[in-house]
Amino acid sequence: MLYNKVEKFNYLETAGKITIAAAVSGVLIFAFVFLFNAGKTELLKVEAQTATTTLTVLNTPPIWIDFAVEEFESSTSTPTNSGRQVSWTARADNSGNAPYFLIICSGSATPTPNAAASLGTLGTEPPECVGGVQWGVSTATAALAQARVATTTSEVAPFAESNNWYGWVCDDDPVNPRCNDVSSQGTNATNSSPFHVNFRPSFTSFYNNSPANPGAVVTFFSTSTDPDVVGGEDVLTLHVCNANDYSTTTASCGIGGTIATTTVPVTANATAAFTLPSVIQDDTFDAYGFIVDNHGHTAVGGSQGENDGFVVSNVAPTVAAGSISVNGGLNISLTVEAGETLNFPLAFETSDANSCENALGGDEMVGYVVSLYRSSIGTSTCSGLAGSYNPNNCYPSGAPSNVWNLSCTASTTSCGGPSDPTQLWSCTFPLWFVAEPTDVISPFAADDWVAAIAGIDDNNATGTRTVGSSPVTLLSFPAIDLITGEIPYGSLEPGDNTGTLDATTTVLSVGNTGLNQELEGEAMCPGFAVGSPCANSASSTIPDYQQEFGTSSVAYGSGYNLSSTTQQLLELKVPKTTATSSPNSGVTYWGIEVPIAITVAGAYTGLNTFYAVTSSSTDW
Repeated sequence: MLYNKVEKFNYLETAGKITIAAAVSGVLIFAFVFLFNAGKTELLKVEAQTATTTLTVLNTPPIWIDFAVEEFESSTSTPTNSGRQVSWTARADNSGNAPYFLIICSGSATPTPNAAASLGTLGTEPPECVGGVQWGVSTATAALAQARVATTTSEVAPFAESNNWYGWVCDDDPVNPRCNDVSSQGTNATNSSPFHVNFRPSFTSFYNNSPANPGAVVTFFSTSTDPDVVGGEDVLTLHVCNANDYSTTTASCGIGGTIATTTVPVTANATAAFTLPSVIQDDTFDAYGFIVDNHGHTAVGGSQGENDGFVVSNVAPTVAAGSISVNGGLNISLTVEAGETLNFPLAFETSDANSCENALGGDEMVGYVVSLYRSSIGTSTCSGLAGSYNPNNCYPSGAPSNVWNLSCTASTTSCGGPSDPTQLWSCTFPLWFVAEPTDVISPFAADDWVAAIAGIDDNNATGTRTVGSSPVTLLSFPAIDLITGEIPYGSLEPGDNTGTLDATTTVLSVGNTGLNQELEGEAMCPGFAVGSPCANSASSTIPDYQQEFGTSSVAYGSGYNLSSTTQQLLELKVPKTTATSSPNSGVTYWGIEVPIAITVAGAYTGLNTFYAVTSSSTDW
């Protein structure tokens, strides 16, 4: 086959960018020339030469599918607390399904993309912000997948209260890495630039105004401020907890419970008030302070979580008037002449706002002051101290037990623990025989007997004595003690008398009244015995009426005749005894006449009886 060298085309290889139209045009020209030559010459054999075509298709930047937005709103109303993340999301497509990066910058300059080493290492060279702050760049994200980037805020630069941001999508193409030249700052008010950082409050001191009494108000104070001003100053709240257990998750004190919380909105120096229970032990109680702003951001360091315990003061016990019971509310009757009548009951209840149980688990109320007295004596005179003791009208608990043996015992079952303020007491007491009566025949009839009682606590705090509201009457108790065992008339002949009333008997007033006496007596005879009165014999019995008595040694015949059947009153007018060791006394004078008819000589005996009678109140 021959080659037509004259008609042969020479080809030159070219390289560079071509368009599709140019390529098609080249093919058509080639076909035309070939057909022309074929028709023009004898085609024995065609010889062709080739030129390789080359084209570099440049990489295009990723394309936004979903613009960058704040994943969670970070605005003036819902700022991001320092120490927590601000995050952004976006979605983009990229040519060739290459991965892309989401980058967030503080400035509006387009970021600098970086090239991966090769197509096999795509997604390894993230872009970089140009100037300003690079808030963050995502990991390589597959085309059409959602990218996410986050930054953790802090209290220091570059973070401010308000922080601008611009979002871009970029790739790391090995030849021509690109960033989209359109930035995103969010799509609406809730997810757009800027993001806001809420800084922590400052809390530098924590204190309270205790000590305070039960039922009073304890106020907790703080020195606290907040640095935020964008959108208005933050409102601060002081939480006071029983334990160091404030929870940022629940925004409240933990299992230990809350003591107090701020109720009035303030922007500095938050306070909280706590009304103490009406019954609370005197002690120091833990109180931990925590400052929180209105975005739930807590202070750190300083006084945050500091324990500034409040002190509950000790208060003295009280006694309710209605709880005091003297002798069970019944009249008091003395029964022991010249001595003490024992075991009268006294009951009362003490109450302490510090409870009946102290902080160590022991008794809070450990003692008492008792005054038992005739009412008009009053608590000033009958003070409860030993020096006010008077067996006639004042019995103070301060008297030694050998003087007045008041015995009181606290109930072992009446105290119900730290929330129970009361304690029951039961007592017994004696009264001397000279204790002044207050019944209607007494000069003290306008009075009663009352008890005034105060409690004493374990800190030796003594309350004010309370006078019982149920007074009782002490009954009159006239009593005599005949200290003369015999009335000695001496020796007389029948028909004679003693001339005057010169034999005497002495009685002691051993009760609580002024004293008169009533007398009666038996006839006298030689064979008298108690229970065997004398026979009615003219010759051997001296009749009862032959004896006379009086208050002085008058002539026989001027006295009062004794009777064996009727008690005869003799107004001795013995004043009421006032000293327990020296009773007042009264003397009765006696005389007798032996009937002329008596013929039996010898010793005659009989028995006279003395009865105590309360004298007129004017004679006491």
